[in-house]
Amino acid sequence: MHEESLNSFSQKDLRNLLERGVHIPDLNLVHITRDVKLENIAPGCTIYPFVRITGSKTQIHSGARIGARGPVILENSLIGENAVIGDLGQVTLIDTVVGPKSVLGAGVAEQAVFLGKETMINDFTTGYGFRVRKGSLYEEDASSAQHTDTKMTILFPWTTLGSDINFCDALLAGGTGPELGSFSEVGSGTIHFNYSIRGDKATASLFGDVFQGVFLDQERLFIGGNNSLLGPVKADFGTMTAAGARIKGKLPKGLNYGHSLPKGTVDYDARIFSGVSGIVKNQVNVLAELTALANWYKQVRINCAAQAPEQKFLYESGLRMIELNYQERLHQLNRYVDFLENSVRLLESMQASKKQISEQKDLLSRWPKLDSEFKKLEKYEIQIPESLKEEFDNLQSQGQSDYTGLIKNLSQSGKQTGKTWLSEIAGIVRNVYTAGM
Repeated sequence: MHEESLNSFSQKDLRNLLERGVHIPDLNLVHITRDVKLENIAPGCTIYPFVRITGSKTQIHSGARIGARGPVILENSLIGENAVIGDLGQVTLIDTVVGPKSVLGAGVAEQAVFLGKETMINDFTTGYGFRVRKGSLYEEDASSAQHTDTKMTILFPWTTLGSDINFCDALLAGGTGPELGSFSEVGSGTIHFNYSIRGDKATASLFGDVFQGVFLDQERLFIGGNNSLLGPVKADFGTMTAAGARIKGKLPKGLNYGHSLPKGTVDYDARIFSGVSGIVKNQVNVLAELTALANWYKQVRINCAAQAPEQKFLYESGLRMIELNYQERLHQLNRYVDFLENSVRLLESMQASKKQISEQKDLLSRWPKLDSEFKKLEKYEIQIPESLKEEFDNLQSQGQSDYTGLIKNLSQSGKQTGKTWLSEIAGIVRNVYTAGM
């Protein structure tokens, strides 16, 4: 007998699933390996032909439809209630958590989390040809259209990416609802360039912020189609960009037309770094915002908003993505600082500006201590204000269950208290870098 057959459940075993209320139209065309715990495949779900399920962590909840319109591979992945996997074709999910009512079209996700859908105004989560890579977190009703690629990307509720987009190493917040014209969006054909000519990735961008954005009451951002986003970008809420723009630096509220390039060539040595303190300060700010978001997940989503074990697991999985993003940003900062050793040598050999050399030397001398401080993510925690915690409890006692509804129904004073709390957390992280400068 073929070795793979020995490691897979027999048709008799699969018939037991049928008897428990799992719908499998053709037992011959479903493959489930023996490391899967069959009790974690819930009655009421449907497993269509050409589905392969592996991994001890795999769970499929009631109402889920696996392989609706194409072959599916599930490996150590959780599928929430009434989620649809393969709505447009073939899907592969590896170590991925898919929340309730998510609709995944055709593509691949690995080490990613989708928190699910709370409205059906937008009837999909991902379209055709999605690639959702490590560290991607799609919060409630966030979505992407055709041929999109994300990695170390956090999309807040209702935010959306158009088609033919590469949007890695970025956080997108903003918007007040799922209706057209209310949510933040990135236009088709836009690329976030997250790898510099120098070979570093100290380039993460913030579109909006965390300490205000989590309260779902900020003006949306609109990034026009065919934009070239040169990370790191820091965009305020209310930012808009024209189609076809080349975007870099800080973007204020209003319509931004972007930057044009001068013609010609210049002497350039990619090994020599400039503007070091500004770049590091920018990336420390990303660490600060991620720290605030980690606290939000721990103290609000997990401890206040979660009303069932499944929801708590979903938020804990989201927190894992935030921690991955934090670790990635710190890793890339370390790589950036490592490059400075050579940059300093080259600058000294050229007898370059003493200010530029001392700036880089100063950062190199300070960095071991800074790195040690930044590694302690759990250190930067301030307890949620008691008044805000009580307000969450009161809203839930009144029957408010959806996460986005819970946040939208907070009082203005409650939201302001929360913003002050999260801003203080982010400020502590930023001060680690600015102290002694």
